Amino acid sequence: MIGKILQNIFGSDETPRKEANVNDGKKKKIGIYPGCCFQGADAHNYGIIVDFLQKMGLEDVLLERSACCGGGVIDETNKMVVYGLNARNIALAEKAGVDLYTPCNTCYMVIAKTKLALDSDSVLKEKINKILADEGLEYKGEAKIYHTLNLIRDFIGMDEYKKRIKRKLSIKVAPYYGCHVLAPNEVALDDPENPTILKEILEPLGVEIVEGYQNEYTCCGYHASYTNPKQKDTLAHKPLDGAKKAGADLVATPCPLCHKAMDGYEEPILQITQLINVACGSTPEEAFWDINKTPVKISL
Repeated sequence: MIGKILQNIFGSDETPRKEANVNDGKKKKIGIYPGCCFQGADAHNYGIIVDFLQKMGLEDVLLERSACCGGGVIDETNKMVVYGLNARNIALAEKAGVDLYTPCNTCYMVIAKTKLALDSDSVLKEKINKILADEGLEYKGEAKIYHTLNLIRDFIGMDEYKKRIKRKLSIKVAPYYGCHVLAPNEVALDDPENPTILKEILEPLGVEIVEGYQNEYTCCGYHASYTNPKQKDTLAHKPLDGAKKAGADLVATPCPLCHKAMDGYEEPILQITQLINVACGSTPEEAFWDINKTPVKISL
């Protein structure tokens, strides 16, 4: 199955996948920015996202030539490199005539910060566009940046989203945002002090929301995975333990990096798109619940 997913992403060795023609058909189209979340052992994330978009009635346009966003690491050393990388990523979406969508919290934050910087500084925009011109690209500032949370709320629309749900999931779910959709404030997708968007997306699935659990808003530790694994383990445990003590059957996060960091401990965690896909008709296996390190032993 993973081989088929990889083939869908990158095409066969002989024939690379063609970019979609955004002018054909009547479906709304959205550009998928793959970043690093669909690579190697995480290739199943692409299958999850494509299934989700199809269930929402959208057509995906894979931004094949896009590059890593820099993950907030390069930003600490050289902001111009980050601006160049992500202006290029956005320019690829603009060239294809679509907005840019990433499910990754970190990718969303870094790309949204780049857009904000370029849209508010014409000199910076001009400087970056001189670099992009070598590749025949131009950053215009036309494409919007979407994450799963605001894609459902603002692009798909909550009413349309609710119409597509086919069955209710009678389970107790603890929402876990992660860091980078609530901070920094200038690109936050909801009120950082009192966010509600994740709850509003989960509630139509028929789940019982478990809120106010201990360490609900602490960091998952993903970005310490390679530099300080012990610290990562300590951080990842905290919200999971808090959710379990509060009676949740599982934790649900919009972010594949949070999922990767927190999967493998006692309390199961899924991406919200995995829950949505099952509520919209997929089997748990089709939604890749069975790939979890921590088994999701829930009767639907």
